[in-house]
Amino acid sequence: MSGIVCIHCGYGRVRFVRHMTNTDKFTCPKCGKNTIVGRDNSPIIRRRHHPRRIPGQNLDCEGNLMTDGKIRFTAFNHQHKADKFLEALKENNYKQLDCTNGFGGIRFVLTDTDILGRRVRLEKIRAHGVQHFFVYPHAARPDLVNDIYKEWAFTTAHFVSAPGHVDVMRRFGYSRPLEVVGWSLCPIKKFSPRPEPRKVLFAPIHPRCSVDDQRVNRAAFQKLEKLARADKIELTVRFINSLPGSGLNRIEHPNIIYTNGAMNQSYTQIDEADIVVAHQSFLYLAVARGVPSISMATDLPTHVQMRRKPVVWARNWKKYEHLIAFPYDILQVKDRDLFDVMGEIVQCDEKVLDWKRRMIGSPFNKKRFVQKLEKYL
Repeated sequence: MSGIVCIHCGYGRVRFVRHMTNTDKFTCPKCGKNTIVGRDNSPIIRRRHHPRRIPGQNLDCEGNLMTDGKIRFTAFNHQHKADKFLEALKENNYKQLDCTNGFGGIRFVLTDTDILGRRVRLEKIRAHGVQHFFVYPHAARPDLVNDIYKEWAFTTAHFVSAPGHVDVMRRFGYSRPLEVVGWSLCPIKKFSPRPEPRKVLFAPIHPRCSVDDQRVNRAAFQKLEKLARADKIELTVRFINSLPGSGLNRIEHPNIIYTNGAMNQSYTQIDEADIVVAHQSFLYLAVARGVPSISMATDLPTHVQMRRKPVVWARNWKKYEHLIAFPYDILQVKDRDLFDVMGEIVQCDEKVLDWKRRMIGSPFNKKRFVQKLEKYL
């Protein structure tokens, strides 16, 4: 890939063909036409980020004339978590651009996070003159990574799912504007009781986690394995990438099956389960879908471990731990029979109602989201 832009269609990844006397020839894999570029620092090279530009024209970063009145933006759609936000914007006279060739005409950026490598990219975009940066939820629970890494001073506003997320983030000192726009990861359903906790769906904390997470996975699995061996439950272990990466070994038993899941907010298996045992986002999805649920290690402080780096822990965990703690925790069931506790969970959600109101909230509201965003433009 050359970095040269096709002068015919504006595609930004034309391929080099050959050197000629005073020029270089490139071909476009999109439209099939050739672009000739001078090798003497001619003006055609300097205008490559604005294909076919005519003086006085107002072009966006894809070389389109901006005469339709639409507001341009670009987005980082991580694992399709921004889909509802993008739908709302496109229905309200906004146009999404991929900005392959620059950031001309872009009013704002929609991103799932503003830390680490993503922050580096946002800084580069800001250097091109873009001034507005909006964060949508990267995960189902409150954005606790900002209690680990310093917040970015140039985030315009941070959209959250429910009022409880605001309470948590203010507790650890997050200072950027927070706007509640509703739950966007799946349709919300009322609690649906089950006759018994027979079909158990266990979602270990996914790989690229610390040894602390792997210990949690093993401890939870050991409790569930005993119930499966006693023929009290049929256990489905939904893992990501590999079992060893989650700290687990495959145990062969007729009542235990394994399925390789994906990080795509799928809830089909959740809906089919009598009870879900999970942590963080998968737990939140299960509660949102009205499926009986039990968490694991709700008292384990939030932490991040990058590859070949030490674990970094949340600084203010004790200030908000009680706000996000789920009413049921499989690792805290010690004085009672676990199967009996699970039997109560599948029958009634009385103890979960307040948590669901604070952490799941109401469905995503497209109109409310657009109105809140436009306050800052």
